[in-house]
Amino acid sequence: MYRIRRVALSGTLVAVGFVLTTASLVLANNQWSCWHWEKNTISVNTAVGGYWGSIISSEFNDWESGTCVNFTGGNEIIGDAGFYGGTGWLGIAQITNYNSSQCAILAAQALMNQSYLDGGGYGETADRHVTCQEIGHALGLDHRKGKKNKTCMNDQVLSYAYFDNHDADTLAAITVGCDSGGPGPGDPCAGGNEKGNKKCNDGIDNDGDGCIDSADPDC
Repeated sequence: MYRIRRVALSGTLVAVGFVLTTASLVLANNQWSCWHWEKNTISVNTAVGGYWGSIISSEFNDWESGTCVNFTGGNEIIGDAGFYGGTGWLGIAQITNYNSSQCAILAAQALMNQSYLDGGGYGETADRHVTCQEIGHALGLDHRKGKKNKTCMNDQVLSYAYFDNHDADTLAAITVGCDSGGPGPGDPCAGGNEKGNKKCNDGIDNDGDGCIDSADPDC
């Protein structure tokens, strides 16, 4: 099944394929319109247990450890999974409360549709890709167009369970309280891990070892 992902604002489903313009105050090319958080400490809740609870919690941890955001316990972003039926989407991000004058997200949820994902031949990598992406949307990020973008924010493939340095930089640029971008401690390409690591094909020498990515012949 081709993945059709939609986002919802105040309960109304709208297509994500909008054009980003300066009129919408876009600060980086994969910000979700002008949506952003006015703080970088955000409370989160994994609302399901078992396999999906483990997946969602793990992806929350990745976003926190690899970016400038900090997560605490609470309900500003809720991660959940359930059998939502033949909706046409594997995952959906919804802004459930917001400040329209500031274009600020006050509450959001990231939902994974087990009606497709469970037993549909997708596998754990696809499950993590979808979860990682929906949390990214809840933080204010849009899709990364094009199959060459090796990030969970890519909406054309389901092969990447992690965001990349560009996503971390964008999040830092749009989130109040973040003073810089770049890879955080959870970035799999930082801290001497780039050499030979297939996750690190991002065209950036993240750890300063002279290797651009794992395909660099100098590595």
